Amino acid sequence: MLLVNGVRNVDELEKFFRKELLTITLDKLMSDGYIHQFNSISSLSKNGTPSHSTLSTLSFITSINDEIPIDSAKIAAIKTILLESTDDYLGLMGHNIKVCVNSCNNEYDLRSCISMWHMAMRESKLGRESTSFLLEQIHQTLENKMLDSGKSTH
Repeated sequence: MLLVNGVRNVDELEKFFRKELLTITLDKLMSDGYIHQFNSISSLSKNGTPSHSTLSTLSFITSINDEIPIDSAKIAAIKTILLESTDDYLGLMGHNIKVCVNSCNNEYDLRSCISMWHMAMRESKLGRESTSFLLEQIHQTLENKMLDSGKSTH
């Protein structure tokens, strides 16, 4: 996703990936809403990837404002995951992440903190193995699968 910067087109991205892998990756990023075609007029190539079009992550950022905001209980649950794992795995190196998490009040800020946390965890020696599990917990919480504040538990 870092290579999709709104400047590179699909042909340039093919320098970094095999065509089959690029097609799968771009389809996944588009279907999950992380990227979109910069110019929607361009046509798809024979293999299904956007040909000569520029891809951008802008829709991921702007689509958050169009969505129904997540409730404060979910934000608090995700903040807890981020803060506890930062303490456990990043120590002093996670100070900026903790500041970011503690200051976020909406989904846009929270997603920015999650991104910063994710990169730091992947790069850390201790947190690398736990990152996928913790990120899945965060996604489950966002998708109402782990915490649903609208329903009472029996």
